[in-house]
Amino acid sequence: MLERFIKYVKINTTSKFGKNGKPNNNGQKKLASVIVKELKSLKLDKVYFDKKHCFVYGLLKGDNNLPKLGFISHLDTSNDRFSKDVKVNIIENYDGNDIILNDKVVIKTNKYPDVKEKKGKTIITSDGNNLLGADNKAGICEIISMLEYFCNNNCKHGDIYVCFNSNEELGIGSEYLNKKYFSPDIVFCVDGNALGDLSYENLNSALAEIKINGIMSHYGYAKDIMINASYIACLLNSMLPNETPMNTDGLEGFYHLKKIKGDISRCNLEYLISDFDIGKFEAKKKKLTSVISKLNNKYKGCINYKINDLYYNVKDIILKKKDIIDKTIDIIESTGVYVKIVPNRGCTDGPGITNKGITCFTIGTGVHNYHSLYEYVCLEDMEMVSKILIELVKKW
Repeated sequence: MLERFIKYVKINTTSKFGKNGKPNNNGQKKLASVIVKELKSLKLDKVYFDKKHCFVYGLLKGDNNLPKLGFISHLDTSNDRFSKDVKVNIIENYDGNDIILNDKVVIKTNKYPDVKEKKGKTIITSDGNNLLGADNKAGICEIISMLEYFCNNNCKHGDIYVCFNSNEELGIGSEYLNKKYFSPDIVFCVDGNALGDLSYENLNSALAEIKINGIMSHYGYAKDIMINASYIACLLNSMLPNETPMNTDGLEGFYHLKKIKGDISRCNLEYLISDFDIGKFEAKKKKLTSVISKLNNKYKGCINYKINDLYYNVKDIILKKKDIIDKTIDIIESTGVYVKIVPNRGCTDGPGITNKGITCFTIGTGVHNYHSLYEYVCLEDMEMVSKILIELVKKW
């Protein structure tokens, strides 16, 4: 597990859009090619690499009378920070104290108390200069370790489908999923939080892209002439409710200012608008459009924008299948791991897959503080997640 994980995180798979507006998958294709070789070495019944969309599919056939289970994890890592030239830091027999990654980055136990629960275990981090990329290379390792078990042991199981997909971090991870190669009865998205976390409720989310066109003028003679695009961007943000990721949690929604770049003549902003409640979600979008309308009326229509819905909460769909939820919980807890049902305040591929007609749950990978330099994963937790996947296949 550890050797494979280190190999994966050393491949830069930061997700990003190219100049043509399409995802740049070069790094992800490199990791995908490594995974294809590994799946073929396991002698799966089918391995297919969709190079156009950078999706890897695999199938290990089993008993046709048993349920067909699917497992999916994404190849890419967040573009909030780069995962290039990752230097892995391995802490064996962790002593329960602060973890110093470098002179600026310290995983403090008073700020991240969960880490103290890993005392005596093996902790894996980066050196604090780059993302570790355990989100979601830990999930990939856990799935492949599960496959290894069934390839090397004569255990009864149904068909096991696996998929390793691109661009989840861009919000389009399940868009190009091909059911010709991935058609299980139930899917487990191995891309969650802590060991034992189980999610089937997610945010409704939309991306707002805003362009403000200013008018440049000498500042000494700017009255009634200058339109300062950056100033208007600040006004826009101040006119929105103070509901941001910094001061919301649980089932509270938010406006997340992802990007802002500009000067006097132009300024571009991106907002992620999210809420678990569909009514509040629609109200948030309406509030943003109202703010833009007011500013356009005052500043000569200088703002152009578009709002595109990304994904919707699938909780109501999943709750119609309570027997599947209960069985999943029973199997996970049979391994000695307590299940915690948590709302997903980000997004995984689970909602997109559920909306394609296949019930999908998100299972924690054991990763903590992802999308930040303070990211870490516990090796023993990764091994336990793989055991959970094995038990799901055996007992379903």
